[in-house]
Amino acid sequence: MTFLEFIKSRRRKAVLFFLAGFFSGGILYYLCQKPAGDALAALEENMVLWAAQEREFFQVFLFILWERSKVFAVLWLAGYTKICKTYICAFLIYTGIQSGFLLTFFIMIRGTRGLLYWLASGFPHQMILVPLYIYSFYRLFERKREKQTPAILFITVCFITACLLEAKFNVPLIQWLYKE
Repeated sequence: MTFLEFIKSRRRKAVLFFLAGFFSGGILYYLCQKPAGDALAALEENMVLWAAQEREFFQVFLFILWERSKVFAVLWLAGYTKICKTYICAFLIYTGIQSGFLLTFFIMIRGTRGLLYWLASGFPHQMILVPLYIYSFYRLFERKREKQTPAILFITVCFITACLLEAKFNVPLIQWLYKE
């Protein structure tokens, strides 16, 4: 099965898993708003304090690389086990929950301007990470182990590029938004 056939055959199911998580994340935020009100207020205060601090690029890059690598490594390790398909479905739901929770958080705190904060939180690195995750799902589902070296090299270069973009452009963008 080619990559495009893979996307066509699994697109609907993947979108449903993501949307189920997305709406669950929004509902989760709404339900936790009163019980976890102090923690959510502290989260907003920490974001404002974080935005006020200047950070060295290399330090930010290493932090982002570490955080993103953990998620990516678990994805690939689970991909070589019998729980691969279940893990990928859970991964899509979890990613949706994160995204829905974050969108609801920003909208509740910042109003309609929260949509801008939410969009900025994923730009530009998600434009590389999302296709990279989809390509990784393809490689894991289809068990394309032959000629693995070029694929691993491609995935590694794209992954590091996404981390560099996040450190170089996303972090300053979010800091700029919070300083306004």
